[in-house]
Amino acid sequence: MALPARLTAIGRLGLRSRAYRRHVYQKIAALTVGAVFVSAAGQRMRQRLARWRQPAPRPHVRTAVVAHLYYLDLLPEILACRATLPDAAPLHLTVPTDRVDQARHLVQGLPGVVLHPCENRGRDIAPFVALLNAGTFDGYDAVLKLHTKRSPHLRDGEIRRKLLFTMLAGERNATWRTLAAFEAPDVGIVGWSDCFRATPSYWMANETRVRAIVQQMDLPDDAARLGFFEGSMFWFRPAALARLRRLQLPLVAFEPEERQLDGTLHHALERCFTIAAWADGFSVRGLDGRPLT
Repeated sequence: MALPARLTAIGRLGLRSRAYRRHVYQKIAALTVGAVFVSAAGQRMRQRLARWRQPAPRPHVRTAVVAHLYYLDLLPEILACRATLPDAAPLHLTVPTDRVDQARHLVQGLPGVVLHPCENRGRDIAPFVALLNAGTFDGYDAVLKLHTKRSPHLRDGEIRRKLLFTMLAGERNATWRTLAAFEAPDVGIVGWSDCFRATPSYWMANETRVRAIVQQMDLPDDAARLGFFEGSMFWFRPAALARLRRLQLPLVAFEPEERQLDGTLHHALERCFTIAAWADGFSVRGLDGRPLT
């Protein structure tokens, strides 16, 4: 092997090694510190600390929440996130058709909640794309995308969801500071940087499909940059996803639900939200305001 090729191979191994170490560290942190952070005791501690912080000014942005409600028993967690937004922020819930009657009963009397029945296909992504295509988010400047992620195949699945909910909308002051970022018109997506994946190994079985979607969006091949929020929960500006909306992907484009762990259209699209935003000049940022690349 020639020296340049050998150095390239060594560099790739180094990146994979660092990514693996980071992955292991995050798993350990989630199961230890993270578990304490999202526990009832941790929540009480955060509430006490919040009383001592300077109140954040009310953000001048139109806000909403969209959440895929597959596990109905997790609705209280969604409602708790919504409660940190400015008053009267609408909540759009996509719900599998066989669970709509139960969901309607659960939200009875709650103002500003809109149920969107959907087929159990494409996990949270297909119902989200359907609302995006329909223009449901057009009247908002910033929308929080959540879903009742359990990941039963992972030991830290429950903790990861609770951490994401807590970091994205766990306390009003923090939520309002995040929303204030969207007062800048170039901010497209904001998420928790600890879930941002940009190491090549995170392409997994999706790179070919992502590159095909990039072509459909009329972008050059080098626009297929890897950098996405694992778990597909984040704040977004609807205008930042205009290129995806223009594709008008139909429900039938998504594979039937077979408990797939990778390689489906919804896994590929998870990696395309940021690509769409970057392509139109929007920034992707962490909760601390720093750009993510």
